[in-house]
Amino acid sequence: MKLVEIIGGKSFQKEVAYNVVSQMIRTLLPRIRNLEITVRIKDVKDAIAYCSMEDTDRQFEIEVSRDLPLKDFVTALCHEMVHVKQFARKEMIDTDGRNTLWKKSKISDSTDYWDLPWEKEAYRKEEKLAQICWDANIL
Repeated sequence: MKLVEIIGGKSFQKEVAYNVVSQMIRTLLPRIRNLEITVRIKDVKDAIAYCSMEDTDRQFEIEVSRDLPLKDFVTALCHEMVHVKQFARKEMIDTDGRNTLWKKSKISDSTDYWDLPWEKEAYRKEEKLAQICWDANIL
């Protein structure tokens, strides 16, 4: 079962978020059967979006700023869905809160944000994924 829940934001933002997340599930995680993704559209402090894994490796929460322009809103959701894919496929595993395994290699928490391999992948893919959404007429 795939469950997508959108909380907060205006009705248009909720519709866009639902459509983007649904498209990204089809694009990035077509074979994953059990997923629960909650998107909270709200004031996000210190970032435009954030993704976290909840109780299991199939439950995720994404927070995205409600103040983003539409293009940035879609791109941020695509970026965070890359992180969902990384967790769900166990490409990225948080081991002890201080180190993270990335494809079985330990990455120190002291690594610069822009050098983190999961961020590099998400930034590299976000525009292409956003274009997939636009091409699929998400609006």
